[in-house]
Amino acid sequence: MSVFKNKRILIIGSNGFIGGHLCRRLSALSDNVKTLDLTSSDYIGDVSDRKIVLDIFKEFNPEYVFHLAAFKERTSTIESFYDAIKINLIGTLNVLSSAKNISGLKKIIVMGTAEEYGFNLTPFYEGQRENPVTAYSFSKVCSSYLCSLINSIYGLPVVVLRPSIAYGPGQNVDMFIPSLISNLILDKNFDMTDGEQTRDFIYIDDLIAAMLKSAENDGLNGEIINIGTCEPIKIKELALKIESMLNKKSLIKIGAREYRNLEIMEYFVDNSKAKKILNWKPETSLDEGLRKTIDYYKR
Repeated sequence: MSVFKNKRILIIGSNGFIGGHLCRRLSALSDNVKTLDLTSSDYIGDVSDRKIVLDIFKEFNPEYVFHLAAFKERTSTIESFYDAIKINLIGTLNVLSSAKNISGLKKIIVMGTAEEYGFNLTPFYEGQRENPVTAYSFSKVCSSYLCSLINSIYGLPVVVLRPSIAYGPGQNVDMFIPSLISNLILDKNFDMTDGEQTRDFIYIDDLIAAMLKSAENDGLNGEIINIGTCEPIKIKELALKIESMLNKKSLIKIGAREYRNLEIMEYFVDNSKAKKILNWKPETSLDEGLRKTIDYYKR
């Protein structure tokens, strides 16, 4: 029997790619899942509004909280720092402070990012000093440290997960894999960089499994855990693999775009901690995950 059966579960940031998959998975395990997002959710509001978050926690009294809401723009303008700090750091503080006095609270899972490691040597591991490269990853580093500190001070049962790049059915087409697949299906040209940068892609079902295992584990509180495959692939090789799987030719324009400013060229995580303390490992190969994702966008 699932530990989530009949439990009160709150998902914050439920309308995103990861949040949507998590909602569907948990709704199959519990009939008491509530959501908070800016639109189309049980509770409509901004996580950076302390009163809204506090009132929701008082009313619902959640036992499990999954905090996924985030400002995700990968820019470094001064304004983006204000937005990232407001939503990602203050929003997380609001969640933690609202949860502090909830009786029966079992776990808070906070979503970080492997981008927090920045220009570190790969594979990224949890003991490295973080080196953020955008307002987004800076605010996520701050949130990670906040979670660890609040756990130390108040004993709040919080765990931070740092996933690599999630992909799968239903992802917005502004991300690389769905954008590439969608363009090729429609026989449109796809402009990209030289593609020499490596990336670590984790299939959405494997990420959700890691999130649930983290919540089920009674220990781990205060931990930061990488979630990824530790099997990097060059973006160029990935693009050509998808091109071959779709049986398309000459639509990918390699080198047509410049690399982003402060592009991280080596990006993949060490997942040995997750394997050891979560008894988790990725189950979906890249080829299998891409096939499932391609089938979705073809439909």
